[in-house]
Amino acid sequence: MWSFVQEKKQQGLIKHVGFSFHSTPEELEEILQKHPEMEFVQLQINYADWENPAVQSRACYEVARKYNKPVIIMEPVKGGMLATPPSSVVDVKKANLEKSVASWAIHFAADLEGIITVLSGMSNIEQIEDNIANMKDFKHLTEDERAVIKQAQAELNKIDLIPCTTCNYCAKVCPNNIGISGSFTAMNYLTLYKNKDAALHQENWLVKGHGKKRADECIKCGKCEQICPQHIAIRDNLEKVTKKLLN
Repeated sequence: MWSFVQEKKQQGLIKHVGFSFHSTPEELEEILQKHPEMEFVQLQINYADWENPAVQSRACYEVARKYNKPVIIMEPVKGGMLATPPSSVVDVKKANLEKSVASWAIHFAADLEGIITVLSGMSNIEQIEDNIANMKDFKHLTEDERAVIKQAQAELNKIDLIPCTTCNYCAKVCPNNIGISGSFTAMNYLTLYKNKDAALHQENWLVKGHGKKRADECIKCGKCEQICPQHIAIRDNLEKVTKKLLN
């Protein structure tokens, strides 16, 4: 693949070569070390995932910048989730400055250094107009605005989530190949955003899409809990996934 795209670039069929990335900062660094010819990286970056151990937005962004690679941002509004975040987050934003809820997410992403563009999916004219208004005559966030976003992140962190860091040690010992971390990521989506369709989309991709079995197929052997560094009650939480998300 790498040599193919370079060949096409030499033929004048490609102007700039980069890649979209959905993995760990360690793997991103490995790729950039092996392929310095890459000109940009596309990363999932938003204020909710900035320190999310399952996504590691900040760490991946810092690796890209370490290698002087410009960044294209995808998922700045987290698939629309940050347009309708938990009420405590909405309250923080409305109490401070006059912006639409979604525009805070766009502005957070665009405020970072080394950004080529921020990709935002839009489904109606109002969303297009809001995004244009937010980016026209763009100015970086003020210290007050950064403080508001930190408050919003703090409110998100208060919500009781399954503390899975997707280390996937559990996956190595599970005799039934259950998609444990993917199930927990999807369950956390449901807890945060109360959007079952979006959570099921995550579960389908992270579990079935990666060749894993679903939470309701857990045989409750407990081997996963013996190795989990976060000491998560995995069996109980998989049962919660089954009841609240899969049924």
